[in-house]
Order: sequence, then C-alpha cells, then structure tokens
Amino acid sequence: MQASNKGRRRGGVRWWQVGLLALAMGSAGAADLAAQPPAPLVAVGRHGIAYDFGHQPTVTSVAAGDSRLVFVAEPLGQAVAVLDRYTGQQLGTLPAPPAGWLLPFSLRVPREGHVVVLDSGGFPSPTVPSIARVYDYDVQYDERSHQLTATLTRTVSFEGLPLVFAEDVEVTSSGLYVVSESIIGALWVIGLDGTISYGAFPVTGVPIPALAPCEFLPTTVGGIPFATAGNFGPGVVGLAERGGQLYFSTTCNGGVSRIPMASLTDATRDPQARAADIVPVSPRAAGVAAETLHGLAFNPAKPGEHWLYAVDSLQLRVVRINTDNGSRQVVVGPDPVLFNFPSKLQFLPPVGGRSPLLVASDQEHRLPSINAAITEDLTQPPWLVTRIHLFP
Repeated sequence: MQASNKGRRRGGVRWWQVGLLALAMGSAGAADLAAQPPAPLVAVGRHGIAYDFGHQPTVTSVAAGDSRLVFVAEPLGQAVAVLDRYTGQQLGTLPAPPAGWLLPFSLRVPREGHVVVLDSGGFPSPTVPSIARVYDYDVQYDERSHQLTATLTRTVSFEGLPLVFAEDVEVTSSGLYVVSESIIGALWVIGLDGTISYGAFPVTGVPIPALAPCEFLPTTVGGIPFATAGNFGPGVVGLAERGGQLYFSTTCNGGVSRIPMASLTDATRDPQARAADIVPVSPRAAGVAAETLHGLAFNPAKPGEHWLYAVDSLQLRVVRINTDNGSRQVVVGPDPVLFNFPSKLQFLPPVGGRSPLLVASDQEHRLPSINAAITEDLTQPPWLVTRIHLFP
C-alpha cells in the first residue's frame, strides 16, 4: 500500500488507520495513541505509519529523545525545545549556554538524560566566521513538580579551526563524536577528553571527492522549484555509526557511503590519505539529477539489523537502506504535510520493545533565504515533528 493523501485527513482518522497504528505501536504505545489529539494527520506506508506528534512555531531541524523527553532544535528561534515523549506537549527549553544559542542545528541523545547539541554558530558568511560548538547537557525532569533542570557539562569549540559550516554530529559507540563539515567537505573527530582532531580533511588543498561540495542541479520539490544560491551542492551532511563503521551522506553526490572509525583515527596516515578507505554503500540512482539523504539513523532496538534509515528530503519521504547490498525501500511517503522537506530523523530508545522514529521538517524549499528559485516566503506554520511507528 502506497502512502497517499487519500488515507490522511484532519477531520478524522479512519478505522483501519487506527488499527494499523495500534498494531505498529504495540501495547506499550497505546498510551501514546490515546494521548494524541483525536484527529491526527496520518500517512500509511509499506513499512510504517506516520502521524503528527509535535507542532512547533518556528523552523525545526531535528528531534531526538530518551524514554521520557524529546528535544527539538529550533535554529532560527535560537532554542532547543523540550517536549513530553508521550503527548508532544512542550515542557520547557534547554537553558542557553553562556555564549547563547547561535544556530542549534543538530543533536543526539546518546543515553538517558544526556543531550549533545551541535550549534553551527551561524550560517556561512564571507565576513563573519561561524564558530561551531558542541554542548553536552545532563537533563532531569521531575514528574511531581513538573520541573525541568539541565546542567551544561562540556563545551567543545572549533574556534580557530578550518571549519566553515558544521551540519551534523554523531555520538559513536566508542564515545567519540564525529562532526560533518559541508562547505570544505570534511569529517572531524572529538575525543573522549574533548580534544578535536582531523578525521578526513583535504590537508593538501585538493578536495576529497566523496566528501566535497559540487554543483547542485535545480529541481522541483513538492511542486515548488528548488535551487541553491550559486547552484551550490553541500558536501558531507548526515552521519550515523554502527559496528565501528561511520555511514555518511552528501548532497553533492547523493547516496550513502561509509568509512571505518579506525581509519578516521589512524595516526599513521594524514587526514587526506584516510579518505581512501571510503566505500559507497548505496550510490545515487542512475538518472537521478539531485538527491540528499539526511538524518541517518539505525534502530537501537535492533542492534543486528542491516537497515539504515534516512529522510529523502527532495522526495518528501522516509527510506531505509540495506547496508549489505545497498538496496532501498520506501518506509512512508511521499507526503507534503508530514514530511514538509524532512531534514533529519532519529529513533527514540525502546520502551516496551518499540522504538518510534522522529522526523523533523524544516520546509527549506519554502524559504527564499535558502531556495534561490523563489522570492516570497511560502512556509506553512506550524513546523511538524512527525512520529513513525514501524510495522512489526
């Protein structure tokens, strides 16, 4: 069954949609369904069912959470909202770091009550450097007092380093962090002690083809012409790690590739030579002019599974990629409302054996500041955080 607008409406949810949603969520998720508004938006795909979970007043770029809380990065609002995992209602915001939020762009929740936020420091500018910072917070929520407390435990600054725009951060199974850089085309590694080192970087000045930016061919997204300023196609963007392999995507090349974490930390080779270990996992399909797969994520409830999940931003859908053979499946979509230019996705940790996906959409094809093919604001508030329950 393909997802379509015919199976989704605001005025009421059809009986078969409720049944599928309950099946996908399982008994542990029944409270989630009961807590939702009586008439959510719903889209059904071959491998999951999606519905609107959070409604934010400003641009959202990513949502991730633990067993109780969901954290939503709002880059233009310069905030990180905190939502109730089960109702989607906002409980508060993360306190800003001493320097204030500049452009909180990505985040991870590697364990219960711990949030890692990548602040890209602002959009790239020829006159004002964007200094990326990675912040670690410990967060607690008191159910009785409804008080949210958060403590900033570590700040890692890229000041003085050749990083133009940081797109994503991944917390690896070894505890190392990796930050992707999309303008130069590079991977940076943050050590356990907070020190920053080159992972893969064009130290000779020659771009690394698998990571570098290139020309972006104008396309159409949801019926809206879409082009970037100067037809610029960003380099490496999305990140996900499993089993010592770092998977990444680029807008320039499309598709997904990977490199061993051991290669990124190999002290016997310079950062440019390490890129020789990059191999394609699922290349962009032949005949596809433009593709950008963002928000790569593995299901934490299934550590041995070979599926890597991603948002297919230009096609307004969620896909999964077989990391053994590169084949792909559409999970849910396309849907122009629930996936209104989806930007990133993350799994919530399992509760009762279920790990739903959260998908944030930033509507960037509707923003004239990003989409050079339009001259007026076409955004459709609110900005949705969509929740997907995979079929068992």
